[in-house]
Formats: sequence, structure tokens, C-alpha cells
Amino acid sequence: IRLTLYWDGAGNYLGMEIPEEEPLTKSDHNEFEAPDYQKLDAILRDTASILKELKSEDLIAAPDSVDLYKAYEVDGYTAATQPALAEVVVKDAVYTCHTLWHTVYGPTQKEIHNILEERVSEEYLSLMFASRNPSYPAWAIRSIEKHRQYHDTFYPKIINCIKSEDAGLANLALAYFQPDILKESAIQNQLVEIMPDVDMNFRYEILWKLIGVEKVDGQVVARLLEMFDDSTLGVGSLNLIFRLVSPEHLENEEKIAHSIAKLLEHENAYIRNLTGKLLKGKSSSIAN
Repeated sequence: IRLTLYWDGAGNYLGMEIPEEEPLTKSDHNEFEAPDYQKLDAILRDTASILKELKSEDLIAAPDSVDLYKAYEVDGYTAATQPALAEVVVKDAVYTCHTLWHTVYGPTQKEIHNILEERVSEEYLSLMFASRNPSYPAWAIRSIEKHRQYHDTFYPKIINCIKSEDAGLANLALAYFQPDILKESAIQNQLVEIMPDVDMNFRYEILWKLIGVEKVDGQVVARLLEMFDDSTLGVGSLNLIFRLVSPEHLENEEKIAHSIAKLLEHENAYIRNLTGKLLKGKSSSIAN
């Protein structure tokens, strides 16, 4: 087989180029047709392919009389493809599919990742975040996790990625903000400001992340209470918001104290009771 394989700027398989004078062939020596190349390309794009865990000897259902080592020298063996593989490989080219998949995701790709690791810079990360391809900013986020000197420059872009329509990228971006990073008040505030732009599950996740922080900025708590007041956050969020309220907030943050006082007169009895329990518990802490 002679062909050129391409990877993109984040180390993902991008495509292949076959020389016109040397097309790929099958076990019966027929040349690949256009649908075969399309299927092979789809196989090589599948990072979780069943081929990942298979060795050469797993590919065919061969009788005892077949010498497996000779059978795998080329695709031109007579043994039948394993039935479970029939739908996930190019017909009569199972060994070619297996070899190329393990070329794309084997040592060559690891070497490409090493090359990309050497490219990490502020300029390169900026290019990654500017791409519309979700795998590029995802690569940038993983790189910044390893190279924390770029955190201050790029954390606002990571926060923006939480709003992505790509669920994988959004979850990766949110997971970046661990408790040690969330100690920064500026990051707490910026996370809260994107809450109206993400779905309810992400809003709850952000609240839980803040609960895991030792000290939450008073502006954050005040803003969350505002969001509850304008119905951006629902009743289910209020109990989590109250877990962020400290005795110091009630004593020193007039805006927070005012918002909570209003909730004591809320038309919803559950909210009134929940607020009363909050004030009772925090008052005891203040007294102590």
C-alpha cells in the first residue's frame, strides 16, 4: 500500500490521498471503487472502531489448516472475514482496514502529538480557539491544563466554550474549572454571567462547582439572587444558592441582605420557609 495520510492541527485524522497509478485493491485483486474509499475513510475517522482491540489473527474465521501468519502477509487469503466485522470493514479488504486504522491511531499519531506539543504557544492556542471545529479549542483546553502559564490569557475563552453547542467541548470547558482555579473571584463572576446562556443542567453544575469553593465572592451571591428574582434560575436552584450564603455575606453585603429579606415575604410558602431556615442557621453562626 502506498498512500498519504493527513492529520489536522489538533492531531486528528483528516483524510488520505491515493496515487492514481496505485489504487488500493481487495483480496480478489479488484480495485477499490468510490464507495469503498468512502467507507474506508469513515472507518479511519472512527476513533472507537471495533478494530481498536483486535489483533490480526482475530480478523478471519480460518480453518485449522490455514497458516494464519502466511494468510496475513497480504489481503489475498481465502479464509472468511469474521461475521461480526462484515459491516464495519470494506468487503474483501479487512486486513487493509485493520492495518490503516492502526497506522492512523498508532505510533505515527503519537509522534504527531509530540510535534504539536512543541508548537504550544500563545499564537497557536489563539488559532485553535478561533476555529469553528470543536476539536481545536478542545485541544487548546487540554494543552492549557498541562501548560498553566497560559491560564490567565485564555481562561475567558475557556469560559466562552461552556456555551458551545458541542456538548463534548462544553463539558470539557466546564471541567477545566477545578476548585483551585475557582478561588479567583473574577472567574467566579464570569462563570455566573454565562449562566443565562447555558441549559439548566450546566447552571446546576456551575452552582455545585461554586459550592465546592471555600469562599464565594459576595458579588457572585448577589448576582445569583438577582437571577432567581428575574426567573433566570428556578426554585430548584434556590437551595443551592443559599448554600453559598455565609454569615459574612449577611453582615457585610447589603445587597444580599436586602434580596433575602424580600424572599421572607415571597408568595411561595416553600421559598419563605427555606429563607427562614437559612436566616435561622446563619444567625446562629453569627452569634457563635
